[in-house]
Amino acid sequence: MNPNLRVTCTPKPRPAGSLRTGARVAAVGAAVLSFALSGCSAAPTPAGGGSAGDASLTANLGFAGTTINRNFNPFALKATQGTFGFQYEALFDFNILEGGKFTPWLATKYAWADGGKKITIHLDERANWSDGSKLTAQDVVFTLDYVKKNKLPPTWSFDFEKASAPDEHTVEITFDKPAYSKIDSIGGITPVPEKIWRNKDGAKDTNPDPVGSGPYKLKQFSPQQLTFEARDDYWKQKNVPVKTVKAPIITQASEVPKLLSGELDWSGGVVPDVKKQYIDKDPKNHHAWYPTYGGQFLFFNHSKKPFDDVHVRKGLSLAVDRSQLLNVTNPGMFNTLNLTGLDSKTQGKWIADEYKDAEQPRAELAKSLAEFKKAGYTKKNGRLVDGSGKQLSFSIMEVQEWGDAVQFDKVVASQLKKAGIDVNVKPIAAAQIDAKRKSGDFDVTIGGGVYYSTPYNFYKDMLFSENAGIWTNYGHYKSKKADDLLKDMATAQDAATVKKYAARFEKIMVDDVPAAPLITIGVSSEYSTKNWTGWPSEKNPYAQPAPWAGGVDAMSILLNLRPAKG
Repeated sequence: MNPNLRVTCTPKPRPAGSLRTGARVAAVGAAVLSFALSGCSAAPTPAGGGSAGDASLTANLGFAGTTINRNFNPFALKATQGTFGFQYEALFDFNILEGGKFTPWLATKYAWADGGKKITIHLDERANWSDGSKLTAQDVVFTLDYVKKNKLPPTWSFDFEKASAPDEHTVEITFDKPAYSKIDSIGGITPVPEKIWRNKDGAKDTNPDPVGSGPYKLKQFSPQQLTFEARDDYWKQKNVPVKTVKAPIITQASEVPKLLSGELDWSGGVVPDVKKQYIDKDPKNHHAWYPTYGGQFLFFNHSKKPFDDVHVRKGLSLAVDRSQLLNVTNPGMFNTLNLTGLDSKTQGKWIADEYKDAEQPRAELAKSLAEFKKAGYTKKNGRLVDGSGKQLSFSIMEVQEWGDAVQFDKVVASQLKKAGIDVNVKPIAAAQIDAKRKSGDFDVTIGGGVYYSTPYNFYKDMLFSENAGIWTNYGHYKSKKADDLLKDMATAQDAATVKKYAARFEKIMVDDVPAAPLITIGVSSEYSTKNWTGWPSEKNPYAQPAPWAGGVDAMSILLNLRPAKG
């Protein structure tokens, strides 16, 4: 896995590891505040790239492993790629690439009432299921109650008091306290047809032949490839331009050759030196876009000495040369992070004035050693030692299967050694990583945190005590101050109030260094315009560009594409 895309928390379902994107599937109960209160509206198909002539496209959805499981249960944490978006759709979304812009989908708008204790959602009256029946508000209410009653873990799950359907196209959800911070989870609800699921076991049923509201039906299944066929009666757009989507298993080794040969139209792996390996081979048709959606962090284990000492954490952060890290895998694709943890370029509107210049692109060893001195360490004969002469030493835990991530960590280790610290990279089998993170059985690890439409969930993922060892609080950071602040921020309903709270979290990041911000991570995407045009780009960022983004993003792209010829 490429360290520039090692993700632990994302706004939507993600594949687990196969595209070097991290182990997290999506944010259970995670919420993003938004201020848009209303909106506008089974044998495999033979391998081969798509074409405008046959209206097909081949995409790398990022299947993990060497076989595809036939599990299209939208309530399962390990639902097969292609479950969401293609077949089951969300109510609405927020485009973080456009500042959290509201994107209507099954729902056209929503409105809060009763001080954030009630939300009314208006469904698109055109919406229907793939069997031709209407999608109604009762289906949405059933889905909410079904998840609650059966204690199911879909990525959007959240606590609520009551859900009701005053009419066929209106849903009302009430809460016992202001729920503004749950809006992203509410938007992520993927309704199922009540008539089918009321007799299914959501905890066990693999739902091999799904009836969904999305633009595609599963045409063929094999353990090596999924083939989706566009619906003739899709409610949102009568003529779906891409008639067939082929989704074969693509290995890391075969990704670039298949992109270059034209067998693969659209992929989402991080291609090292993508400009040289892919774009320059055919500049007219080959394109790559890795827009920022999060950051890479050095996580210290706060439950272990000496990482419980803020001066040690500050010393380590000051010893890192972030500008060098930018060139480890993909020069020119990323940038360094502000020390608040936010990216100045894409999250700058949330950064308080006093932290606008909180940047540290180069290592600052003199300041680093000054911090270490406050913690009782001095540099002698090239070694950073404590009062007893013992050298500061530790290991960076990494997934051994991710060779490029191991290399990235080795660069960080070499930088810290310049401060006199003995650092080694400790590769661990991927199957063991989560358990070690949860138990705190490590010294330091490197991972990613994802941005939302406001900083609330970003800081909650990383700083909330109850998230110790999970989401992005890998360092087991526990602070009553941060916990209380999160509770207050959850009730904020306007941008000015959110920014006021964000500034206080930014102070925690800069002063207490719960984790050291490194560089940005990007939504990797490679695509060809030889057969299809209309892809999202920096000039038109209407969707996150990776095929594994799923949901509203991937479908927005497939519905927006047009044949390059004819």
